[in-house]
Amino acid sequence: MKIVKWLGIVVLLLVLAMAGLVSYVRFALPKVAPADPALKVEITPQRVARGEYLAKHVSGCIGCHSIEDFTVYGHPIKPGTEFQGGDTMFSRKLGLPGDFPPPNLTPYHLGTWTDGELVRVLRTGVRKDGEPLFPLMPYQHVAHMSQEDLYSVVAYLRSLPAKSNDVPEHQFDPPMNFIVRTIPTDAPAYPAPVDPKDTVAYGKYLVEIGSCTDCHTPVDGHHQPIAAMYLAGGQEFPYLNGKLEPHAGGGVLRVPNITPDETTGIGKWTKQQFLDRFHEWQGKAGAAKQVHLDLDKGDYLAMMPYLEISGMTDQDLGAIYDYLRTVPAVSHAVVRFDPPKQ
Repeated sequence: MKIVKWLGIVVLLLVLAMAGLVSYVRFALPKVAPADPALKVEITPQRVARGEYLAKHVSGCIGCHSIEDFTVYGHPIKPGTEFQGGDTMFSRKLGLPGDFPPPNLTPYHLGTWTDGELVRVLRTGVRKDGEPLFPLMPYQHVAHMSQEDLYSVVAYLRSLPAKSNDVPEHQFDPPMNFIVRTIPTDAPAYPAPVDPKDTVAYGKYLVEIGSCTDCHTPVDGHHQPIAAMYLAGGQEFPYLNGKLEPHAGGGVLRVPNITPDETTGIGKWTKQQFLDRFHEWQGKAGAAKQVHLDLDKGDYLAMMPYLEISGMTDQDLGAIYDYLRTVPAVSHAVVRFDPPKQ
């Protein structure tokens, strides 16, 4: 009887400990510094212009926070939906642990947010109400923006016309509803501004704030980037049908190797070839790429946001090329596309 009694006490203690841990995670996390209530970003024409460039062409904000047409090659943004949020692509149907429609970034939604709250969510992934964002939002990369660039993005978002679009709350599946609360941490100190004349350092900066590694670096079973495979490609995306669901016949898209390996990467590309890869999406050439796809016949849909990135300056694209030439070459052959089975 004593053994039964002691076993009961042990079980009770374990239950209480588990309940305490769950309560801590649910109510005490995420634990980051409060938003700066005194922060007020000065809005200037220069900041708005720089913020527009970053949000539209470098950091990918417009692609996720607008509605894209994935039946068209290049998945252009549907006119009038810019920054209104609500794209249903980021959901359980693509294998994600919940539904995560990107929020409305116009003043219709952000008008009640202080600049301090907006800066905090961009750098830590913690909203004004203390709730965490799912890290599809690349706040861990945005945290490495210089202060001036981040303030420029804030100034630009403040300048957008309000668009009345109510976006549903994120819905997390267990256990992600608890795991996500453990991810945000205080943002690092702002990095010193990088001189664009130092093209390698500036290219590295652009790759970081552009979240290039999120797609081009393979991850392990815990979805952590594999350091030895930095930018070596191979991440897989399901082939989508016109309803933004995995195609019934399967099919897989894979991200290319962009290390300077001469056989499996871009080691033999000249800088002009690299620039031309994006030039072809500019202006009329870009529009010509926007052809409707016959997905059932296995037409290829690239996930790379060429249309947005093609708006970068040649100086910035050239800096990215210069940086990519300095990363370790990784021999990693990537089969870009397995078509759906017929």
